[in-house]
Formats: sequence, C-alpha cells, structure tokens
Amino acid sequence: MNKLIILVVTLVACGGSSKKATDDPGGGVTEPAVDPTVPSWAPASCHAYQKAAFQAINCDAIERGKRDEIQASYDSASASWKAEQNATDARIVEVDQSCTKSTESVRAVIGDLCVPPAK
Repeated sequence: MNKLIILVVTLVACGGSSKKATDDPGGGVTEPAVDPTVPSWAPASCHAYQKAAFQAINCDAIERGKRDEIQASYDSASASWKAEQNATDARIVEVDQSCTKSTESVRAVIGDLCVPPAK
C-alpha cells in the first residue's frame, strides 16, 4: 500500500500521466502521449508537432539518425516555448507558423511508415 501511495504522489509531483503510447505491431505508435509541460499559450499546431515528433521518434521504420534529428529539433523548439515568458500575440503567431512547418516536415518523413491503425 505504501508503494502505491508513493507512486501516485511521485506521478502527481512530477506531472506524470498514466496515459502512455502503445506499440503497434506494424511498427507505429497507436496513441502518442502529450507533453504536459507544453505551455498553455502554445498553439494547437505545437501540440500537433509534439504528436508527430513522438510518432516519428518511436518508429523503428525510420532511420535512427533521422529520428535523433527529429528529437533534437523538437527538444530545441519545446525548450524555447517553455522559456518564453509573457508571449505576445505576434510571438504566438510566429510559434504557430513554426510548429505548422515543423509538423509538415515530420509528417513528410513519417509518410506511410508509421501510421497508427484506424480506429
């Protein structure tokens, strides 16, 4: 019982979630986890970028070097959003455009390689 309480407290304190991605036998990921640390001001396009990056990073059909490159690019962009204090409307538009472009780029890499199965 004590271990369960410690686990729950740890998950809550760390912002953890019980929602995990599950592997698809086809090599894809069926349900990407959403980064709970993405700022609340971040546009929906940044959440889409996070999901696409997560899908690509966890797809064995994509070359390891390309997955590492996607991971590094996402990590860099994510760090810049998280460091942003009091984002202006103009900055949010700029971030939205960047996330849209990055999402399209990652989806082009993914292609048909790691598409989650239809529900």
